[in-house]
Amino acid sequence: MMKNKIQITLHPFSYLESSDWVNSLFVLFFLLPQIGMLFLTKSWSSLQVVLAAAAGSVCAEFFEKLYGKEKDSYSFVCSLIQGILTGLFLPSSLPVYAVFLTVFFVTACVRYFIGGFSDCWVNIPCLCVCLCWILQTALFPQWQLTHEVILARNPALQLIQNGSFPMVSLDTRITAFLNKTVFSFFGVSIPDGYVSLFWDTGSLIPAFRFNFITLVSSIVLISLNVVKSMIPGIFLLTYGLLVFFACPYFYASSGHGDLLLAFCTSGLLFSALFLLQYAGTVPLTVWGKGLYGFISGVTAFFVIGAGTSPAGAVFTILIMNIFSLFIQHFEHHCELRKVNKVLLERVRELEAGTNA
Repeated sequence: MMKNKIQITLHPFSYLESSDWVNSLFVLFFLLPQIGMLFLTKSWSSLQVVLAAAAGSVCAEFFEKLYGKEKDSYSFVCSLIQGILTGLFLPSSLPVYAVFLTVFFVTACVRYFIGGFSDCWVNIPCLCVCLCWILQTALFPQWQLTHEVILARNPALQLIQNGSFPMVSLDTRITAFLNKTVFSFFGVSIPDGYVSLFWDTGSLIPAFRFNFITLVSSIVLISLNVVKSMIPGIFLLTYGLLVFFACPYFYASSGHGDLLLAFCTSGLLFSALFLLQYAGTVPLTVWGKGLYGFISGVTAFFVIGAGTSPAGAVFTILIMNIFSLFIQHFEHHCELRKVNKVLLERVRELEAGTNA
């Protein structure tokens, strides 16, 4: 007996990009090394905070699915990612129960009053972290970039030497190897401590710590087109240029701003990769994204400063969520005018053909 082997496929059509489900799995996969490093460094308090935040976010999602109308299980992956991101931006000194209740309450309220996933114009992890900072400012790390440190010739090196950033055991050997094999070709050398600053800052906030892993993750995610490079690139470039050239004028210091200190001590790289392009919070057009990235960089410079800000990155993104609403409104207005112009031209062509 012949069996029907007809198969329905999408050929010759294919997806231009990965689906949101696949992209979410990639993001979740590249967040795991950050959690793994917390295990390796025995940062049990930070792990408890991350787990509490993740549990609060997933429980809020479960509560919404239980009593709401939507039954999409895909949202649980997004909620897990949101919870992990929230926990990574919270200090290990926060009480676990407070983290769980804050994340659960904020997520549930935002989902009820604003909406979920792409319908939400506010970044939920940033909102949770900002609320925790407002309620428990004393438990967050303090600004380490004092005026005396800024006036120093090399602020990052001074903070390393005074013990603000711990040094890993292999720092001296790795630094000597890099100076001998890489930097010697350029006639420069780096002092001890820079490798440690780039590898693990030892901050109470996990998102501030493992900058090397964040950089590798960003390269892979951008190369896979999971994360778009335009907004983070313009954001980091604008912020970096302002730190390098404008810091001497704002802080009355000699020389240029310390880029390594600025990029490695405030969670800037991590927030640019995982938080800045939160679904539903960014413009859609090319010029809108460029403007969004530029304003983000300028805002970050005035909010974060030259580095060591405990919550400046998340406050910057919340401010940009508001700016993005105006940019998207202007985008809609411009696109509407463009469509009306094209339709009007077509109507005139049809009328001219009818009259002829």
